Amino acid sequence: MELIIGAVILLVGILIGRYLPGPGRPRRHALEEAKPLCGCGHSPSFHEEKGRCHGLNEVARWEGGRWAGIESVSCSCQKYTGPEPLPAFYAPEITG
Repeated sequence: MELIIGAVILLVGILIGRYLPGPGRPRRHALEEAKPLCGCGHSPSFHEEKGRCHGLNEVARWEGGRWAGIESVSCSCQKYTGPEPLPAFYAPEITG
């Protein structure tokens, strides 16, 4: 009987330690912060107002069938196709 009680206490301690965040552990959020990205993988800050992307992409470079390294080339995206960021509004403080 004492062995069962000890096992239950151990199990409760493991569950409490597993599901309650401690001071040294970062909390996991169920919903991660969504970052708007274009189809090319760059954020809206890399795109002109209504034009092309100024970001760089890394591509593999081959010379004569042999690996020659990674090369940075300019992105070929012509228009931002990702989600529109929410507009920022200014609301004056209401004091009574």
